[in-house]
Amino acid sequence: MPKSKKKQQKAEDFKKVKLKVGKKKAPASNATDTSFTSKTIVLSGQSITADKGVALTNSRNLTLKDILSKLRHYSPVTRKEALAGLADLIAIHKNVLKTELGPIIEGSVRLIVDNEPAVRRGLLRVYSDILRVIPQRDLSAFASLMVVFTCSGMTHILEDIRGDAMKFLDLLAEVVPAAVAQHSATIMRNFFSLLETKAATAGNGGTSNGAGVNTRTSLLTQGNRLAIMRSCHNYLSVYTRPVLETGSELWFMGDADLNTEEQGYSAYFYPDTPAPFGALCLFGEASSGKSAAIGNSTTAIRAQSVEAFERLFPFLQETWMESATIFGTNAICGDRSLDLCALVLQIFQTLWRTAHPKSIPPTASDLVDFLRRCMAYFPFGEGFTGDSAAEETLLEMNLRVCELIALVRLGCDQEDGQHTSNKGTESDRWAKRATRFLLLTIGLKPAKAALVSVSDHNSKQTNQQNQVLLQETVSNPHLSSEILPLLLAALWKLAQSASRNDAECLLAAATHHVRKCPLASPSKTLGIRFLTAAIERQWSRTPMRGTLDLTPLKSVVCEWVLGLPKLMWQLRDRNLPASAAAADALRLVCQRTRLLEQPSLAALHASLVPLFCVTVPSKGLVYGPFRTYPSSLQRSVLEIVGCCSPCPPKLAQAIRQCTAGTSEDQANTDLRLDQNPYAVLSSQIRTLADEVVG
Repeated sequence: MPKSKKKQQKAEDFKKVKLKVGKKKAPASNATDTSFTSKTIVLSGQSITADKGVALTNSRNLTLKDILSKLRHYSPVTRKEALAGLADLIAIHKNVLKTELGPIIEGSVRLIVDNEPAVRRGLLRVYSDILRVIPQRDLSAFASLMVVFTCSGMTHILEDIRGDAMKFLDLLAEVVPAAVAQHSATIMRNFFSLLETKAATAGNGGTSNGAGVNTRTSLLTQGNRLAIMRSCHNYLSVYTRPVLETGSELWFMGDADLNTEEQGYSAYFYPDTPAPFGALCLFGEASSGKSAAIGNSTTAIRAQSVEAFERLFPFLQETWMESATIFGTNAICGDRSLDLCALVLQIFQTLWRTAHPKSIPPTASDLVDFLRRCMAYFPFGEGFTGDSAAEETLLEMNLRVCELIALVRLGCDQEDGQHTSNKGTESDRWAKRATRFLLLTIGLKPAKAALVSVSDHNSKQTNQQNQVLLQETVSNPHLSSEILPLLLAALWKLAQSASRNDAECLLAAATHHVRKCPLASPSKTLGIRFLTAAIERQWSRTPMRGTLDLTPLKSVVCEWVLGLPKLMWQLRDRNLPASAAAADALRLVCQRTRLLEQPSLAALHASLVPLFCVTVPSKGLVYGPFRTYPSSLQRSVLEIVGCCSPCPPKLAQAIRQCTAGTSEDQANTDLRLDQNPYAVLSSQIRTLADEVVG
């Protein structure tokens, strides 16, 4: 019979377990298991419903502390959302940038080198919005911290982080240029490592002989080169600003226009304290160290620019040789090669303006050889049409090459001890081609003796006195107010180095272009200031140093000066900067020069009458633009009249009639002036007018 179930269970309970070799003994059935794990449940507070009291919060009820803690989160999605929350908080509470700027910058600046591209782009958007509205004096305290992380990103192993770091550098160079320029040694070293074709010799900053080619540079694509070169040019423009920045676009006309005061320097050294003769130390006082500091800074910038030119020249020349082949084809537009060539010339121009501001000696053989390569294609894109942006880029490139030609020509003249052109030399042929290009750009070309000068189409006497005969053509349509400073710089330098006849043609063409500029264009103002500076250098009672003789152009300049009152009447209040520039030119001519003879002065005084008022038979008394001018411009016009001794009766009567009426009389005479903020003459202007005509 089979065993009963009870006996089988009893047998199982007392069954002996046979142990095998290598197998552990099973624990007893009554053994206590001492191994255990514990888990916790964390219930985070719901910040959207929590009461934050008086703390500033964004639309999601997050405080700045909450946002900054999320910026350090391990999840890139959380960091990206935190940046969006930070932008939201700043948009709601504008004053948080004044009270919490330090925590915001210190908590977010490390994201410049974040591994997630979306986080870096989000930070760039936030910084682009907030850094542009914060005063420079507040940002300067954090510039060093931001530059440290930016430089770390520029040397990062990942290419996309390097590219984004240069975008941050461009932003910093825009918002805090003076603070970023102080870190030039570190930043320029990073650019050298990115752009040098050969490794630098340790210790001397030069290029090593026999050093291997930088693999990073050899692997750069056109897009990467374009981004790095653009960022390098932006920083070089900021770094060389204390040398090239003048406060005036006419810095190229001489040292008298140069403003050597560094940006932001006087803000902390009592700029309102009058001390016009302090630098002369007339009373035995110690000389200020400001001039010495500025001189040392300028010397250091020039020295580092020379080093940058030496170290970047191989890369720039290599890039030019690879990209300049585009000028031999018809595919100029739609290619990055044109942008690369333009950037090469921009970087070169910044460096040679800093290292060789007045002339480039023939000993600078590298730059002369580079110019020789440029002249193989000059003028670039001749006859090319179809792409407006490409045409404007080509015009800028040609103007930069013209300036380089002028500086090389000046260097050759100084080397030979001459100030006249040596016909037949290579530099002379370059200068001739550059002169022809500038004239055609303005819309002129040399004419035969039978043709009429553009200075005066109706005056035969002017044609007999002036030997500069030019014929009008079609001017370049892309000669805008942004490009005009490049043209004037090249024209002035080339006029100093070219032959006398070419110099007269160039300056007569500049006068013609100033006349033809539209009334409301900013080019009108710059052109008037350019001619005013030229007049001051030639005909001032204390003429400035210079080798350029403008005496043959006296008739052209006098005619232009006599037309300034009519120009001011045409401008009225549509272009006040141009009107102020014209008034400054007239005041200079009347007070500090002997340019105008007595008959010309009488004609000038008669042309000033319509500025105040005239009597029209059909309308009666009609006021001129004098009433619509600001008080400063009104004062300048009255100072011009004050140079007349005595004031002509007709002009004096016009001034009395213009300044004697009340605002109600003026409103009844010309209703258009009722809403003009400058319509009512101030009491000071009335008093000055009485003194002038009295």
